[in-house]
Amino acid sequence: MQSEAIHPTGATPVVLPADFHHGFAVNEFGFYCIPDAVRQREVCKLLLQGEVNEPRTLNLIRRLARGGDVISGGAFVGDFLPAISQALAPGALLHSFEPNPMSQTATHVTIALNRLANVRFHPVAVGEADGHLPFKVTRPGGEAMGGISRVVAEHQQGVTVEVPVRRLDDLVDASRRVSVLHLDVEGHEGPALQGATGIVTRDRPALILEATRFRQARALKAHLSETFRDIGYQLVGTMERNVFFLPEGLGRPVSG
Repeated sequence: MQSEAIHPTGATPVVLPADFHHGFAVNEFGFYCIPDAVRQREVCKLLLQGEVNEPRTLNLIRRLARGGDVISGGAFVGDFLPAISQALAPGALLHSFEPNPMSQTATHVTIALNRLANVRFHPVAVGEADGHLPFKVTRPGGEAMGGISRVVAEHQQGVTVEVPVRRLDDLVDASRRVSVLHLDVEGHEGPALQGATGIVTRDRPALILEATRFRQARALKAHLSETFRDIGYQLVGTMERNVFFLPEGLGRPVSG
């Protein structure tokens, strides 16, 4: 279906293409497209109540940007994009991605509603090599998974779709300086980081990775220690189901 929405400036209506039933939400940072199929998901319920998803994590990302670019994905319905976009310095970019087809369309609508000119959105999954992978978008009974959609090992009829996979090193030009790399990719963080080796080695960004269990945080710490041993990423804490890593030496007093 197509929907007509008034832009927040109160000017010309914007025609927003969306091939599913959907509504809209608003909070202090902007406007969001909410597919009916995922209205009961936690993130969407928060947005529909006028609240912010993971507000402390979001505010920290805004502060850590420090004039550089930010990578944040998967986007889901674009719930992080308006807030981060507004906090970036002139000329800085927000790079995001999302493999779920319905979420891609919702994110495009969110970007249009808020006129986010500094966002570069990619309708892909990210991983360690270019290619295609099966991506689980519905449960066996047909319920849309929304923000917990994920890369899986095998195709399952009626449950998965095949999605393109790109390396973050190829999505973000090497001339850009990335200050923050935020990944919420439902257990696919390891391959995603492998595909961002150039970015991490070159720019040493703050890393914010989803980890809902202690064993996930421990596995991510081990992965970073092995993959980026020359940088020496250190675990500095957890908050709102995310684990935070900074390069060793960042914030230490200068001797002499």
